Amino acid sequence: MVKQVLQATASGEQHGLINTLTNNVPFDDFKSFSPEHRTQLQKEKKEDSRVVKVEYLNSRGRHERLTKPYCKYAGDPIHVYHLIPGKTYELPLGFVKEVNDAQDKLVKRAGLMEVDGKEVKRDGSPLDQDEKADWLHKLVPAGF
Repeated sequence: MVKQVLQATASGEQHGLINTLTNNVPFDDFKSFSPEHRTQLQKEKKEDSRVVKVEYLNSRGRHERLTKPYCKYAGDPIHVYHLIPGKTYELPLGFVKEVNDAQDKLVKRAGLMEVDGKEVKRDGSPLDQDEKADWLHKLVPAGF
């Protein structure tokens, strides 16, 4: 049985790892993969489970939150994380990669004129082509 220590703010808001759910999918140790892929996946799983110390940042401000479940491999428990901007957490590297990589997929579409009431271009004209959008969530290394 794994004990889970909950973090809470002065107002009582829980953050960090807030819940762990069991996974009904059994872990098969990558038996259906070829031997070279199996060893590669085992290395990736070991690397993704490594715990790193990071700080959570949100481009919209300190009032925003990120609540996200994480389960990358079959048989792993489902961890639910609730992150508050400016706080430092010890998280699995796979979760950090997942959050940061999702930011690379954000796009401002062609024809867009404004975002949240702010004009995209100074002259007020729409975008000519797709552009990479600004980040929303970011996990940065903290305390080397």
